[in-house]
Amino acid sequence: MPAAADPRPGTRQDRRKAATRAKILDAAERLFDERGYADTSIEDISELADVAVRTIYMHFPTKAAIMLAYFDGWVEAFVGEVKRRPLDEPVVESVREALAAMAEAGWVDRVENEAVRVHPIAEHLASGAPDIAGHILQRWMREMEEIAADARDRGAYEPGSLEPQARATAVFASWIAAMSVARQRAMNDERVTIEQVDSGGLGVLAHITGGSL
Repeated sequence: MPAAADPRPGTRQDRRKAATRAKILDAAERLFDERGYADTSIEDISELADVAVRTIYMHFPTKAAIMLAYFDGWVEAFVGEVKRRPLDEPVVESVREALAAMAEAGWVDRVENEAVRVHPIAEHLASGAPDIAGHILQRWMREMEEIAADARDRGAYEPGSLEPQARATAVFASWIAAMSVARQRAMNDERVTIEQVDSGGLGVLAHITGGSL
C-alpha cells in the first residue's frame, strides 16, 4: 500500500534543503554579529550550524553569498511591511511600524537586547569588497522603485508627482542612516544595540521629513 501523500508543500527533500539553508543563515548571522564578518570563517559557521563545510558550499558559493542572502531576505521583508502601511501615515511612522513588525516576525532579537558589533553590512558600505556594497546599492535601488510604484498605484497623485519617489527615498534614507549610526559607534569603540541603531535611523528620518534641516 503506497504511503499517504504529504499535505505540506514541496517534497521532503526540498524541505530538508530549506531547513539546512535556514540553519546556515542563522548560524552565520549570529557569528557575524558576535565576531564581525572578517573574523568569521566558513568552518566557524559549519560548527555552529552543525553541518559539513561541503554542505555549506552546496547552498552558498562564498561567505559573502551567505551574508547577502540574509540581507536580501531582510530587505524584501522590510519593504513588504512598509508597503502594507497606509499612505496617509507619516513615513517615519511607517518605518517605525515596519521595524516593529520585523522584530515580531523574528528578524531582530529584542529579547536579550545585547550590545553587538556593527553588522557587516555597515562595514562593507564604506570598506570591504566593492561588489558587496554594489549588490546592496543595486538591491535598494530596485526596492525603492517597488515602494514608489506601490505608492503611485495606491495614491491619488497628480501625473509627474515626486511624492511617491520621495517616500521611497525617505525609507532608504532611514536605513542608510541606521547603518551610519552603527558604523560611527563602532569606530568610537562603543557597543551598539539594535534599538540604538533603529532609533538613530528614525531620528535622522524625522529631521529630514520634518523640514528641520
